[in-house]
Amino acid sequence: MVKTEANYRIRSVERALGILEAFVEGGPALTLSQICRATGLTPSTAYRLVANLVRVGYLAPNERSEYRLGSSALRLAGAALAQLDLRTKAVPAMGRLRDETRETVHLAILDDRRIIYLEKLEGLHAIGMMGSRVGRTAPVHCTALGKVLVAMGDDAHRERVLRDKLAPHTSRSITDPDKLRAHLAEIRERGYALDWGEFENEVRCVAAPIRDHTGNAVAAISVSGPAQRMEPELGAGTLISRVVAAADEISRTLGDSRSRPTVWSGPRAAGSRR
Repeated sequence: MVKTEANYRIRSVERALGILEAFVEGGPALTLSQICRATGLTPSTAYRLVANLVRVGYLAPNERSEYRLGSSALRLAGAALAQLDLRTKAVPAMGRLRDETRETVHLAILDDRRIIYLEKLEGLHAIGMMGSRVGRTAPVHCTALGKVLVAMGDDAHRERVLRDKLAPHTSRSITDPDKLRAHLAEIRERGYALDWGEFENEVRCVAAPIRDHTGNAVAAISVSGPAQRMEPELGAGTLISRVVAAADEISRTLGDSRSRPTVWSGPRAAGSRR
């Protein structure tokens, strides 16, 4: 008998992991009803699985009839983060970039059609308008981090993204595949990406790729902030140069020794909506 993937699936394990994943997008504390909505489980099934996750320490109840990730989940997350050599090497340059720009700095990796935030250093005058946090995901087609990673990645993955539904998050989101394809080609040529309010209306962002010893883009960093502060900086080009320089600094710690030309190409590239 030929074994297939279905032979090895354990439904209860998949459902329990689905409950844990609900906390990535749903928030730090969820009620049983919220868990049911996020996972599609019935209340009885969700309750049984939640009770077992509490028993082994992966969830913990609070006094408001909510559940949070428990100590076992936090230890597991800590072990995973400890293995992320990329994050360890990126944080010093990210800290300097945050101090220079006074804006929020992100580190993210690609996860198929979404990005995963690995680190976030809050700006020195952050006002809490961004929904990003470590572990949360965001779509690639309307974030600067996602666009730069897709643009610098392989052609097959880029075409898969373009074939997918490009859901709008604001009126500025690029949802036409042909327009996005052309936009990604521009990003690939100039070496950085902008998010001009395409994911969150009042937020502007610039991202640059981080490359490993093979020259492949394995992650990206960005600087994000409110439009009224970011737009003058983006128009001047100084902020873009700082982000690219920080990304190149991190790349060198990962073994990338290629020299790249200065990417600043004038205010039109920085201020262009498309």
